[in-house]
Amino acid sequence: MSKFLLITKINLLSFFNIKRITNSKFKSERKKNAYKALILIGIILYFAYYVYEMFKFMLPGFVLMNKPLYALGYLFSLLSLFILLSNIFRVKSILFDYKDYDLLNSLPIKRRTIIFSKLTSFYLLNLFYTFLVMIPAFYAYQKYIGGSFGLLYFILLFIIPIVPLVISCILGIILSWLTSFFKNKNLGSYIINISIIVFVLFINFNMGGMDEISMATNGIDMVNKMHSIYPLTNVFVELLDSFSIGNLLVFITVPTIFILLFIYIINNYYYTIRTRLLKTNINVNYEVKKYRSYSPLVSLYKKEIKKFFSNSMYVINTTFGCILLIVLVLSIILFKSDTIAKLMSIDNFSEVLKQNIFMIISLCCTLSCTTHPAISLEGKSLWIMKAIPVNYDVIMLSKVMVNLTILLPTILISSTFFGIYLHFGLVEFIMLYLMPIAYSVFIALMGLLFNLMFPRFDFDNEIKVIKQSLPAFLTIFVGMVSVIIPFAVMENNYNGSILITMLVILVDIVLMITLHFYGAKKMARL
Repeated sequence: MSKFLLITKINLLSFFNIKRITNSKFKSERKKNAYKALILIGIILYFAYYVYEMFKFMLPGFVLMNKPLYALGYLFSLLSLFILLSNIFRVKSILFDYKDYDLLNSLPIKRRTIIFSKLTSFYLLNLFYTFLVMIPAFYAYQKYIGGSFGLLYFILLFIIPIVPLVISCILGIILSWLTSFFKNKNLGSYIINISIIVFVLFINFNMGGMDEISMATNGIDMVNKMHSIYPLTNVFVELLDSFSIGNLLVFITVPTIFILLFIYIINNYYYTIRTRLLKTNINVNYEVKKYRSYSPLVSLYKKEIKKFFSNSMYVINTTFGCILLIVLVLSIILFKSDTIAKLMSIDNFSEVLKQNIFMIISLCCTLSCTTHPAISLEGKSLWIMKAIPVNYDVIMLSKVMVNLTILLPTILISSTFFGIYLHFGLVEFIMLYLMPIAYSVFIALMGLLFNLMFPRFDFDNEIKVIKQSLPAFLTIFVGMVSVIIPFAVMENNYNGSILITMLVILVDIVLMITLHFYGAKKMARL
């Protein structure tokens, strides 16, 4: 038991990037951990407050329809879907392809202890998400409606993540197994992952308006649909409405059976599953080719591009804005404006789109950043990069060029389409290219700067650097703020867009100078 608890503790500390430092020589590290803890607590409190406000906003609609408990059922459904979808692509790396696999298996620890500790860490992480969503909602419900199911509610919270997490693990294993049949395993992963993302975006696109009644209508409709797919949704609502021993036994027994069966299968067929998921296809058709010499910048750029496309999670998580923008373009091509306006409950869709298109494209650009994990992903091989006889500016520029390689074609396609579709004039058409390009340079430089300020090389899973690190959060947050605030203050016309673009270009120049001096010194010290 002590070994199990110790491994579980290490897994959780590793996930949140927390180090236990007791030596007085490492005061700076303790301060850094304290800053990280404060930022994490701030994020948690902000998100909890956001959930509380959103739940408070939609609650009156459910009350008017005389189904207040369906509001909690709606949140239960959304949370279950979130747990299901957000963990599908993490199962392989967390359960089968973790970095400390060889180390743990070389220790005198039973295999089932290691597997169970990984599953427990996975469960506790999703339990944290459950508390973060359901507790603020419970507080809002009790404050404005009241109820006598407090103790029962908190007991049910511990059971909520189990079934969607098990289903997510099964789907993740199946998807990873399917991609192993592709000659190019990453290509198969791209196709499957992007298809799922596009599907989810289209579902969200078809949701109705955002007023109280429409949200309540959609919520009740979703709970009813989820009942046919996932019956525990209705059991959850019925338990809160009127306590029943039978419903409670069902709500506890079904997840227990799910998790026990899954643990049994994983424990008995672990090596077989791991071998199938991690198998690789080797091309034996070698050809002798004449090698060309390239400049240091081009060579480093080719290395960065190859590394970027070799990791499907890196691609998917850092190109979300590009995917979102392409989905928007395809939606307008496939659906008429009237249909889109009806689905989104927006009158004069074309006019609204015309007023906000500069902000939309720029915002999508800031959601796509490949540089915020670029330094950390070098890991233990960073010294090789530093040993190359090239200026640090060249190394940093090669990483920025990867981000521009992803964003510039997306900007070219989407800006051209929207410029023609919205009948823009020459100046607006030009600005439709210049502004997103300025933001693309901004987000690439900002992501690189944050990664140099808060690098992380002790990760056991690359997804923690790509998706769950402090630079990832700061880059996305600052990028969104840098778009939303200027557009909220200034007018949404081409005069405002010119001024915003000039400001962003000025910030880009400042960031370039900062990276040239501070960034080079910081990289030399890493």
